[in-house]
Amino acid sequence: MPNQRSRLRHALAATAAAAALLQGPAFAQAVAVPQDAAGFTDYVAGLLRQQLGNETVSVREPLTLGIADQRSRLDKLYAGCQSNRGNCADDVSVFVKTTAEHFRASTIPATRESLRLAVRTAQSVQQAQREAGGDATTFRPRPFVGPLVIVPVFDTARATRLVSEKDYKTLNLSVDQVRDEARKNTYNALPQVLQTARPAEPGQVAKLDGVVPQPGRLVFIDDWKPLADAQRGTLIVAAPANDTVLYVGDDVPATLDALRGQVREIMGKSANPLSDVLLRWSPSGWVPLR
Repeated sequence: MPNQRSRLRHALAATAAAAALLQGPAFAQAVAVPQDAAGFTDYVAGLLRQQLGNETVSVREPLTLGIADQRSRLDKLYAGCQSNRGNCADDVSVFVKTTAEHFRASTIPATRESLRLAVRTAQSVQQAQREAGGDATTFRPRPFVGPLVIVPVFDTARATRLVSEKDYKTLNLSVDQVRDEARKNTYNALPQVLQTARPAEPGQVAKLDGVVPQPGRLVFIDDWKPLADAQRGTLIVAAPANDTVLYVGDDVPATLDALRGQVREIMGKSANPLSDVLLRWSPSGWVPLR
């Protein structure tokens, strides 16, 4: 009976913490995270069940979870919480969100319809390649501009994953065919820039955001010309997160400082930060702003 009561307390705490995840880190800090290993494991499992469903997440042993057929160790997360209780709730929140995103991504099927082109940093793709045990060609990145590359991905409303070597065989498509299909799908999925973007007033930082991966718009350089023309030829953009593009219509220092400030703020808060590089539009392509 005491053990059942303990598990009930942990389940209730996990439910409260799940609500805290929706209200931000400050609220999450108010939810007590169990300090014992078994309670901590139940607590994290409860949060993940809120994200992925009861059938998907199981407790295998203290500090070890089962997520479908995947094994997830909590040792490092638990050790971090023991050494720094003040940051524990935030650390757990980040772990839960990241783990849920990775799991959803791993279950995306390979279909032609879900192919897209995504803008990523070369560093993030290299990290994914190392984690997958592959080499520099595993995910077929192609240089875009500055530190950014373009990669084919499978994209759904809930998750995105990189296209792997196995997927080319599943789709029965060549590398170029996958990229062509991804480019076509990306273009068709994104409304034209001027449907959602309005010229920025001098000194104003404007934003494109939403569930559609906005940085994918940057691939289609010609689509940005009307906006650049409407801003007297000056268009500077930034893609601080996978769901956000910021832009300005002048290049005076105060405006650029304001743009950089918003980029830093968004990257600091985003679960999927992208890049702090500023890009200037030109008819021949984006140019990194020094």
